[in-house]
Amino acid sequence: MSTPSGTNDRDRVLEATDIVSLVAEQIRLDPKGDEFVGLCPFHEDSKPSMYVVPRKGFYHCFACGAHGNAIDFLVNFHRMEFLEALETLAGRAGIELTRTGGADGRASAGRRTLLLRANALAAKFFSRMLTDEDGDAGRLGRSILEARGIDGSTAEKFGLGIAPDAWSTLVDRVEAFRRDGTKVDGDEVPDLEVFEAAGLVRPSKRGTMIDAFRNRLIFAIRDELGRPIAFGARKIDPEDEPKYLNSPESDVFHKGGTMYGLDLAAKSIAKSRTAIICEGYTDVIALHAAGFENVVATLGTALTRHHADRLGRFCDTVVLLFDGDLAGQRAADRAVEVFFASTVDVKLCTLPDGLDPDELLRREGGPEEFEKAISSAIDAPVALLADFRKALDAAGGVSGRQRIVDDVINRLNGLGLDGVAGVRRSFIIDQIAGILGVTASMLDQGSRRYTPRPAEAAEPTDAEELAVMIRAAGGRRQAEESVVRLALADTALLTRTISMETGDRTLLEQFEHARFEDPPCREAWRIIEATASAGSVPEGPDLIAAIEDEGIGCIVSALFVEGLREVSVPDVDTSDLLQQAAETLQAAIERDGRLADRSDLASRPVASADEAVAAINRIRASGSDPAAIGRRRVGRVGGRFTDGSTSDPSMPTSIDAGPHE
Repeated sequence: MSTPSGTNDRDRVLEATDIVSLVAEQIRLDPKGDEFVGLCPFHEDSKPSMYVVPRKGFYHCFACGAHGNAIDFLVNFHRMEFLEALETLAGRAGIELTRTGGADGRASAGRRTLLLRANALAAKFFSRMLTDEDGDAGRLGRSILEARGIDGSTAEKFGLGIAPDAWSTLVDRVEAFRRDGTKVDGDEVPDLEVFEAAGLVRPSKRGTMIDAFRNRLIFAIRDELGRPIAFGARKIDPEDEPKYLNSPESDVFHKGGTMYGLDLAAKSIAKSRTAIICEGYTDVIALHAAGFENVVATLGTALTRHHADRLGRFCDTVVLLFDGDLAGQRAADRAVEVFFASTVDVKLCTLPDGLDPDELLRREGGPEEFEKAISSAIDAPVALLADFRKALDAAGGVSGRQRIVDDVINRLNGLGLDGVAGVRRSFIIDQIAGILGVTASMLDQGSRRYTPRPAEAAEPTDAEELAVMIRAAGGRRQAEESVVRLALADTALLTRTISMETGDRTLLEQFEHARFEDPPCREAWRIIEATASAGSVPEGPDLIAAIEDEGIGCIVSALFVEGLREVSVPDVDTSDLLQQAAETLQAAIERDGRLADRSDLASRPVASADEAVAAINRIRASGSDPAAIGRRRVGRVGGRFTDGSTSDPSMPTSIDAGPHE
């Protein structure tokens, strides 16, 4: 990125961040020329609408307007605070941030940042307890994991740990750190109130603070960036209850939207285009260890649309593992509901002999059996409609079959089919009709009509086509947008000299922001002028960031990305492009000026025939553009001219400035 280096932490971090790699951890990106495209994670995107521009360190969605740099992406996608995002990217890049309470606000870390620090410290504590060669807790934990086939490297990969069988080991560690002023990873240790909010400590009956997890195996629950945000704790003593304790929800942890192992599975899911969802922590760990790395788990909840949408950024298909007949039926209902509401295909898989994944993998030939079961997974609608198909096959008459079809429609509408629209609804109807062996029209009675979306404008393919598009932008707004697009995409063009009838001047000298009528263009140019007067003009993303109005900022960011495409067209001469855009805008301004002058002349009251003749001659002299002739008729009604002016009723003449309305 071309941001000036060495000026502050933000600039250094943005320079060192590969925005393509960052965004690709959250959505699948495919190359498109010098840019990358993918499904936008900020709205329900059915086709790639988000563009990532690596040479500018910028992303933009042409559908919803989401835009910004790498820090903005973390702030908007992960709901981070600015400082939290800055620290995250600095850690990825190995950059040491300024350790002062100055401009970047490190002295006043927000609540999310403090919670993440508390969870990170706790994760290290539990992990070190597990690897402690001399501690009883570590030996016990390692023996339990080894019995389940989990070795040390796998435990480290997943951040496994153990909570000692003691009342306040973690509490004592935190208090000692704070008392001694010890810092962890360069940051001050939060106070116990933060650890309590994270569910790591709690008050005892005596009022003192004690550990929330004791004598339990610890599973670190991490976000998609690999940061610990919560913990699952499995009992070791059979007498303890419950079997699992989990962190409470907090500002950084939301159970219904989190999937265990996604930070480790995302790349494999994107590569295979398939995500496998199982039920437990140990199932995920066992499957990853066996080579099935596209596996995640929901945290004790059913598959939700939120889960499916999140996985849909990486894949096309979700395979849901389940066991038992009753559980299978509930899973089928829920999976079909998610299938209707999301854009991924949902399949159901039953493992042989009712085994869970961990059990199946342990037996001889288990990995092969698991792979076969996954490849044999059936579509959720097929599983749901199997009984209906049997009933249809057994039905003897038309009335009986129609009643069954009606039942199917009612069932499917209850699961959300009535909320599906457009092409996806048509595909689903066709699929269900094929499953049931009936016509699609039988299922689609009374359905909404599909109105196709208008085709998007084609992108310019070469320099000649682009030049034609620029010259064709005869409208005032289009002409203004052409100039702003180029200026934002390459701010060096602002000081490029252009030749006009008024003389040779730079682009900035030729146009003042007051000459722009379109509000987004005027605001963008105003900020450009303001920064230029201060000595230098920053890059387009920073100019856009200075726009306070969110709606205008979205429009201007779209112009910026379009401009990047224009200046990157092969064999294009940006100087020629700039000249054409400036000439087009100047012509539009002059044309609108003539139109205003002619309208003013045509509507001006006259006191005599000589004045009328003189006014007509001035109109003729102003040009022959028919569009400049005013179409408002000006005459007198009861002593008042129809344009609102007044004059002496004895005035003999009025001007008819155009065709009668």
